[in-house]
Amino acid sequence: RSRAHVVLDVVVLAGMTASVAVSVLLLRSGHLTYSDCVALLVLSVALSGFAMNALPFGVGLDMAERALEHLSGFVSAPTLPEPQTPAQVRDSSIEFDAVTYTYPGSESPVLDRVSFHIPAGSVTAIVGPSGAGKTTITRLMARFVDADSGTVRIGGVDVREIGSTGVLEKVAVVFQDAYLFEGTLRDNIRLGSPDATDADIDEVAALAGVDVIAQRLPAGLDTVVGEGGNTLSGGERQRVSIARAFAKKAPIVLLDEATASLDVDSEATISQGIEASRGAHTIVVVAHRMHTVRAADHIIVLDGQGGLDAAGTHDELVAGCERYRRFCAERTETAAWSLAGGPTGDNRTNEHELPTSH
Repeated sequence: RSRAHVVLDVVVLAGMTASVAVSVLLLRSGHLTYSDCVALLVLSVALSGFAMNALPFGVGLDMAERALEHLSGFVSAPTLPEPQTPAQVRDSSIEFDAVTYTYPGSESPVLDRVSFHIPAGSVTAIVGPSGAGKTTITRLMARFVDADSGTVRIGGVDVREIGSTGVLEKVAVVFQDAYLFEGTLRDNIRLGSPDATDADIDEVAALAGVDVIAQRLPAGLDTVVGEGGNTLSGGERQRVSIARAFAKKAPIVLLDEATASLDVDSEATISQGIEASRGAHTIVVVAHRMHTVRAADHIIVLDGQGGLDAAGTHDELVAGCERYRRFCAERTETAAWSLAGGPTGDNRTNEHELPTSH
């Protein structure tokens, strides 16, 4: 249980103890009969249990505590140095040059002298075991944090020389947890580009498959989705957030596990949108599904020990990278099990989309 729940339990139990003590004192002084005292004690126990288990106070306190922790972490985070005159980039290529990054409080780096180059206009997939640093790479690309050593470059320029504002103008990020604001689908997509026309919104909605969602809603893209997008499923919210990223028209789009909660049809729609954007954007995808990974121009394989195992095309890695062959084999086995009748859920994958091991 969280600290907020423990505090609530202590307060409720203290109140019940006080109620019992007062009841006993009133009984001994003659102000309560035995039957009234018993009734009062039963009522105190019942109300205490209701307060601890039925009322939303505990959940509310827990949510408030988490929100305060996030806010405190944001406020206490060190400010990144900004250049007086931001440098201009030549294109949307991305380069990591011997980049090392260690999270505060950790003894070992999550990335240790990692180097790779992503050409402008390409689609790159990043794969590796859990905790290998895939999300850290996207955070460094977006300059949410700076590397401990080494250099992250966009368009041949160190992101520290571009500045945070300049980097975010060139990067659109979609994380696994999508959040929508109370308002219409169109308004939520337009957050990516406040000046976008309705025609622009319709275009990116089609790229991300939001138009399919809109078809079943009473007012289409002008349907109000509720606070947090609570009237939509997780996969539908993710499609809206991807459309929002496309609406920004940033030259670099980072998709950090953004297709993880999508079903096969939704993922296929997003893949078509990525394919349609090929060349117009540099797209970096953190993914686990073979359909998404195999379609990439370039695949980066992390070794899970802070380093980069290999990089190349799907065929090159299948031929020369044992870790990547295991990655493919694991997903092939999962797909075969699912097709044989096991639970598939949102993570099922078509067998014909999977590679064969060499």
